[in-house]
Amino acid sequence: MLNILFFIFDKIYLANNNKNFMRLIIILLLSVVISFSSTAQTNTATAGHDTLAPYQKTPYIPSFKIQMPDSSWFSKSNLQPKKPTLILYFSPDCGHCQLETEELLSKMKQFNNLQIVMITSRPFEDMANFSDHYKIKRFPAIKIGTDPARLVTRFYDVKFTPFSALYNTKGMLVKAYEKGIDMEELVNLVK
Repeated sequence: MLNILFFIFDKIYLANNNKNFMRLIIILLLSVVISFSSTAQTNTATAGHDTLAPYQKTPYIPSFKIQMPDSSWFSKSNLQPKKPTLILYFSPDCGHCQLETEELLSKMKQFNNLQIVMITSRPFEDMANFSDHYKIKRFPAIKIGTDPARLVTRFYDVKFTPFSALYNTKGMLVKAYEKGIDMEELVNLVK
């Protein structure tokens, strides 16, 4: 292709013998070549890539397995059937997560029919300390644990904490809270 371009340049130059005209032609042709080469570099593997998180494509409770503070394991199969479920992904050192936990715990009487699964990917000790600090054990409807495989993080494509997803009694997604729960809305949705 370059041979053809040089041949054309040579013919135009000889025909016109005008240096400014030749410079203009060279700039134009180089622009065309560069644009073609950059178009050829498009990554076809990511072209048209689906930007939806898995939870948006598969709106039901994901499989998960968390290690709880007593070192036992809790998974999706341990959830009580026909009860709404809140999956709350948090980080123990996140200030917003701490505030949301305090607000959630203060409203637990309004969530008497809701099962809550609090999940973090942080180290086990961080999760256990968080659980002890907020005395999560006093609420049987709350299960808290660490997800060492990061299955939940990937399923929800978590970018910010806290992240929560509310599911109905059939395990279907009702609402996702990507930047924290609207508690009044949650109370109304769970009624």
